[in-house]
Amino acid sequence: MAPTDYFLGAAFGGPEWLRWAMLAVIVLGLALGGVFFSVRAAHDPSIYSPKIAWIRAWIYYCFVILLGWVTGVLGYILERPLIAASRIDDALWWSVIGICWLISIWGYVYWWPRGTVTHGRKLHLLPALIHGSMWGLSAGLLYLSFYAMIEQFGFPAIANGIALVLVVAVYSMNYQLGWWDVFVSPPHNQRATNNGKVAFAHQPFMLATLTLLIMYGDAGLFVVLTIFVMACSAIAMRFPSFRDSDGPVVSRDTAVGE
Repeated sequence: MAPTDYFLGAAFGGPEWLRWAMLAVIVLGLALGGVFFSVRAAHDPSIYSPKIAWIRAWIYYCFVILLGWVTGVLGYILERPLIAASRIDDALWWSVIGICWLISIWGYVYWWPRGTVTHGRKLHLLPALIHGSMWGLSAGLLYLSFYAMIEQFGFPAIANGIALVLVVAVYSMNYQLGWWDVFVSPPHNQRATNNGKVAFAHQPFMLATLTLLIMYGDAGLFVVLTIFVMACSAIAMRFPSFRDSDGPVVSRDTAVGE
């Protein structure tokens, strides 16, 4: 299989206004960093804090959006239609995109919530949707940024896909369990269902969307699908409102699950 070249030479690309939008993201990230340092002393670091979780998450979102701009994936997405005109008559493309949506819906509307606990948290739908959408946007841009970096070496497309799966796996094992699920996401995992989530939700989703990306370069749809599944996850775990009270105690053990 030939190499792909979707993001080669695309660094810092995009519409002219994007540079100024990225400057605004830098300013926002710096402002949020200042807020974080000013309020974190008022919260016990061993206790889950929704307020601190939101601040941490948005600092992270700013960083990933900037990374997406630097690697070129953000400009690539903005300069292309979400669905190219040539796709309309492509039966194979319709099959691939249909499979992606079926896996996304089955994996994150049905399967992932079955293995998720909420500890009685109330559903704040709008905050959960906002957080989940930004979570999905940043996850999609991050994975595409990893792919753009791997693509620079000129490996065959299938090798790029394998490398991305390995990079995301290592990244998730360290970042997801060691930081995000401790300080950002509230306790929601169960040890008994974690492997099932990986096998029947995360991995099928990654393989399906990677197939779409490698075959067609549809980075925008890759991000849309990721936004959908992360929004579903945020709703299923009952991601708290910014104004919810602190609690409970969290650690890497609680991140792994009960």
